[in-house]
Amino acid sequence: MTRLPEFEFSPAQMQMPPCPHFEDCGSCQLQHVKADVYQDWKVQRLKELLAENNLVAEEWIDPVFVPVGSRRRVTLNVLRDDGNVIMGYNKYHSHELAPINQCLLLTPQLSRIVSVLPEALTKIAHKGQAIEVMLQEADDGIFDCVITGLDETGSRQTGEIASFAEKCGLARVSFRKDTFAESITQIAVQTPRKTSGILCVALPAGAFLQPSAVGETALVNAVMNGLKRQKTGKKDKIVDLFSGCGTFAGSMLEKYTVHAVEGDWPMASSLIEAAKGHSRFSAEVRDLIKEPLVTRELRDFKAVVFDPPRAGAKEQSQMLAKSDVPLLVGVSCNPSTFARDAKILVSGGYKLRTIQMIDQFIWSSHMELVGVFEK
Repeated sequence: MTRLPEFEFSPAQMQMPPCPHFEDCGSCQLQHVKADVYQDWKVQRLKELLAENNLVAEEWIDPVFVPVGSRRRVTLNVLRDDGNVIMGYNKYHSHELAPINQCLLLTPQLSRIVSVLPEALTKIAHKGQAIEVMLQEADDGIFDCVITGLDETGSRQTGEIASFAEKCGLARVSFRKDTFAESITQIAVQTPRKTSGILCVALPAGAFLQPSAVGETALVNAVMNGLKRQKTGKKDKIVDLFSGCGTFAGSMLEKYTVHAVEGDWPMASSLIEAAKGHSRFSAEVRDLIKEPLVTRELRDFKAVVFDPPRAGAKEQSQMLAKSDVPLLVGVSCNPSTFARDAKILVSGGYKLRTIQMIDQFIWSSHMELVGVFEK
């Protein structure tokens, strides 16, 4: 192994990386570390980060490590060179493309689609133009696709897009100019849907799903177990902040009255539409960074669940710290911003009761966690 390690481990702690692309591909940082060492290192890394921020959890719940071959969503970089389509991830510490022909992280179904993707993209991708292809699996093995960065030209003809969708087995294909642009659907054989608990949501193009079904289940279980710390029933109101497509709201709805708040308009619209079929569920679109729920709006809720993006929920945490909500359950994919927000909550009188780490980002330094706070 010639690739320079990003983190220091002794020779006895290391192994031969199982993926043949490890030397070039920058997606996996820790394939060269033995499984038991990797798991211990990840838990210790989280404990050290919280300790550095003077955060002490009363209880550490056993971590969950998601298995290899379970990732149901992927974004691939694609470049057409003459007649060939090169596909892969960025190289290690580089923006240069590292070609791959397999990825051990992906589910078998997603791997099958990825294997035919280069040939299927031949008439879609333009020579010399880099694009991104996002693929993810919804309910019943239905796959959604969003292509980012394709020029506005005649190559978007319906027949070619339909052929691409058919070759890859895709239910929907959408395009967007860049990462921040709206996705425009070109082909939709059927609308991908996501069922969470008793809630079924029609997914907008490119909607965020948890990377794996196993990881999603672990996160939902952690949230639901946290909510059990307060005696609540179906009439008690729980608010789900940064609710996405209802991953937690759907399971909470089985036991509580739920209000979901989401800042992304397409996802919020799908939640609002889904709410029409449930008397105990409501949803709204609201940018919680610019307009967090304030204390008077939080008074009627017995608990708050919040799952912000990587930047965290600083503004909302400041409002929560001033509130009298008895129970908070925080989900985070960034321990650093979680620690920052947790310090705000603790300064407002909350106690960090439990922490659980869920490792969805296999062979990387990234991790997710669920923290439970009580006032």
